[in-house]
Amino acid sequence: MHPSGVQFGLSQGLLRRRGEEILLSDQLLETISRQAQMHVQLGRPAIRGNFLVDITVRAAQDALGNHYQGRREEIVPFFASLNRTMYYTLCGVAERAGLAHKEPRRLLINPDFWNEFATKAVDANIKPGKSAAKIQKALFKVCHHIVKERYAKNDPDNVRHADLTALFIFNFWNATGLLPMTQAVVIFGSQL
Repeated sequence: MHPSGVQFGLSQGLLRRRGEEILLSDQLLETISRQAQMHVQLGRPAIRGNFLVDITVRAAQDALGNHYQGRREEIVPFFASLNRTMYYTLCGVAERAGLAHKEPRRLLINPDFWNEFATKAVDANIKPGKSAAKIQKALFKVCHHIVKERYAKNDPDNVRHADLTALFIFNFWNATGLLPMTQAVVIFGSQL
């Protein structure tokens, strides 16, 4: 993030520093986590465009209210880099729960977590002929369940972030191609 965007975010309580990293503030993380909880409770699709970025931007705008106290040169870089800042923040949240390992330029899913998900996805016994949306919903349910279990075991103080983290991981798998491959395996497996 551009230094002027960082300064703006820090001055407004929307960002925080952890060493050299610039992350979402705890308050902003809590807000998007509550939005993710509502998303899951309402049964909305786990994959829906860039909705995680959308809720992060809305949460930042709501926190600022109508009094953007900053110059355009500060506000624009802040919002332009908010999606990347959200990504790095959620990588750290997933890492603390034992779901992934964050490297400087990439996120590596914990192999035990992936293996458990893949096994349970195949064992979910999804019936042939189900729509892609129903298959995704069933796979998200598996992912969500495992994430909640891992939070309870590895990071119980932050279990409130399980819905957000499950949505983040599931969308990450979709963006990297792992989810479509899993869907194909599940469909193929259900036809045997």
